[in-house]
Amino acid sequence: MIGAAQLTDDIVADAINGSASAAATIATTLEPQVRLMVTARLSSTPDRFNAIDDIVQLVMMGLGGNITRITIPTVGGLKAYVSRIVSNKVADHIRRPPAETARTGVRSLDSAIDAFSNAGPIAQFLSDGGTSPLSAIARRDEFNRIMHELGQLRKPERELITLAFFDQLSTAQIAEIHGITRPAASMRLIRAIETLRRNVTGSSQIHHPHDETN
Repeated sequence: MIGAAQLTDDIVADAINGSASAAATIATTLEPQVRLMVTARLSSTPDRFNAIDDIVQLVMMGLGGNITRITIPTVGGLKAYVSRIVSNKVADHIRRPPAETARTGVRSLDSAIDAFSNAGPIAQFLSDGGTSPLSAIARRDEFNRIMHELGQLRKPERELITLAFFDQLSTAQIAEIHGITRPAASMRLIRAIETLRRNVTGSSQIHHPHDETN
C-alpha cells in the first residue's frame, strides 16, 4: 500500500487496542490507497467515478469505527480488513440506482491519479516499460488507459489484479479469499496481468509481483 512502509505491526496492534494516535496514523497513511482501491473497483462502471469521494469517506468512517475488531493485529491483517470494507462499500454503491444529478468527480479522479503515480510498484508494474511518466498529462493518460482496460477485463481477472496491486494483498491472502490454492491463485494472477499488460501496452512481458507473507 502507499505508505505501508510507514506502518508496523506494533502500530496496528496499538490501534486495535484503542490507541487514538495509532488509529489516526493508519487513517492518514491509508487514505490515498483507499482512493485507488475504490477507483479500481469502479473501473467497470466509470460513470460512477463521481462517487469516489463519498465511498472513500464511508470506508474511512467504517475503518475508524471498527478498527478494534481486526482479528489479526498485523499490517497484513489490516490490509485484508480494509480490502473487505472497500469491496462491501463499492458493491453497496453499485447496487443503488445512479443519482439523477451527478457531480463531475474530476477532483476525485485527479486525486486518484496522483495516488497512482506515487504508488511505486503498482504504477511501474502496469506501465509500459516499467516506469511512470513524468508529465501530468502523461500520468493522466496512463491512468485512464489502465483504468479503462482494467474495467474491460472479465470480473475474475479484474478482481485478482485489484486485490494484488491496489489492495496489495499477498498471493496467500488472495488464495484464501477465492478458496483456491496458492499456486492456483498465482497462476490465475499471472494470466490476468498478462492480459492487462497486453491490452494496455501491446506486450505481455511482466515482472512478477512482490509476494508478501503478511
